[in-house]
Amino acid sequence: MEFAIAAVTFLAVLTVLAAATISAASSRRAVAVRLNRYVELPEAGSGTLQVPLTGAGLPGWRATVRRLSKHFESPRGSRTVERKLVQAGLPLRPSEFSVICAGMTVLGALLMLMLSGGKFAAAAVGACCGLVAPHAVLRLKAARRLRRFNDQLGDALVLVANSLRTGYSFLQALEMVAREMPEPIAAEFGRTLKEMALGVTTEQAMNNLARRIDSDDLDLVVTAVLIQRQVGGNLAEVLDNIAGTIRARVKLKGEIRTLTAQGRISGLILCLLPIVVGFGTYVVNPGYISVLFNHPIGQVMIGGVVVSQLFGALLIRKIVSINI
Repeated sequence: MEFAIAAVTFLAVLTVLAAATISAASSRRAVAVRLNRYVELPEAGSGTLQVPLTGAGLPGWRATVRRLSKHFESPRGSRTVERKLVQAGLPLRPSEFSVICAGMTVLGALLMLMLSGGKFAAAAVGACCGLVAPHAVLRLKAARRLRRFNDQLGDALVLVANSLRTGYSFLQALEMVAREMPEPIAAEFGRTLKEMALGVTTEQAMNNLARRIDSDDLDLVVTAVLIQRQVGGNLAEVLDNIAGTIRARVKLKGEIRTLTAQGRISGLILCLLPIVVGFGTYVVNPGYISVLFNHPIGQVMIGGVVVSQLFGALLIRKIVSINI
């Protein structure tokens, strides 16, 4: 009798657990189906950045990276990397970016190991360069995308203000920007509209937009919109005034880039000149320059040159960078 009660209890618990598992799986499938409506591959000319939820339909290399990324998933530091990937407009997960960094590290180490004839010090330098290269490319793409966004923001605000004057609602004006403006501002405003369609409040969606872009000009716009939604006022006139300020800043930044072009080109030439001369000498007379790599004093000189080059590049960048 006790065995039968225990068996019935066990089967009942097992049935409840199975039902709960099936219910959770069906809920996850339902959520995935709903999300796929908003993250499915765009039509031609839609200009929105999409990230597929599954590995289906990905290129061969991307599918391989997606499979390997399961071993690199870690919550530590993933938020920062994810934010930078979003700012750069790269449809990658933080774990996938970690796989790319690991692959570049191994590739740099093997390449320098082959070029140096089996020297582990050169392999360590190659590994460091391979590890730093993806992060440098990521920062460069994020900076370029931010600059394009800031250049387009003034025109987008004028479009929103004109749409509001013609009787459009604020969401319809944002949809007009997402449909008519080029990348990257169209993708970001389109993502904001999709967040609102998924149930996110307008205030939270605008704050998410400001956090993704990390632009001072956009922060000013978001603050003005949120204040207007709370206290009222003529939003079109406010956006026109902000657009005028942003356009003046963009014009001033363009003038500064023109005036500092000579310094930036000089810094680029000074950084590339030793590399080009060294490579040319190695091609013409390898035995002449090989002493620089094989002798201990030559290796110390190379280390000093690398440090001096980096310091000079940072110094020139600091001189020509003027914040407005």
